[in-house]
Amino acid sequence: MVIYLDNLIKKIIEILQVTVVYDNELTKNAYCFPNLNLIVINSCNPEWEQQKDLLHELGHLAKQRNNYKLYNLAYSLRSQMENEAEEFMIEKMLEAKLNDPDFEPSSFNYINFLESYEIETRYEPVVKEFMTKYLVGLKADNIFF
Repeated sequence: MVIYLDNLIKKIIEILQVTVVYDNELTKNAYCFPNLNLIVINSCNPEWEQQKDLLHELGHLAKQRNNYKLYNLAYSLRSQMENEAEEFMIEKMLEAKLNDPDFEPSSFNYINFLESYEIETRYEPVVKEFMTKYLVGLKADNIFF
């Protein structure tokens, strides 16, 4: 999963032509500066957390690059944009899991997935929908929820 996820992140960075900077003095996990096409990641965090944060910030650029001025306009807009970025991150992590040659669909547990990556359980429906979309069509007798 790690190799595929690394390659996926590199591909997204290349497509979006974003600059990613790692800094060990950040007060947050990450910052996104859409007007500069720049993402800054806290390099003090574990690698898996840096990847998760980077995917989240890439989600902002992929989905909201031209709407960044709306982010602070209203709480509802900010909340919606954060949710979209989080869903982007989750979907890319699941995509990496599905492309892992060692992945066994019958052993997948969405709660374990959420907990292992410290993702809020309110995203359970996102994980279920994504996995159903990609696995049920492949093997209809392999429904795990």
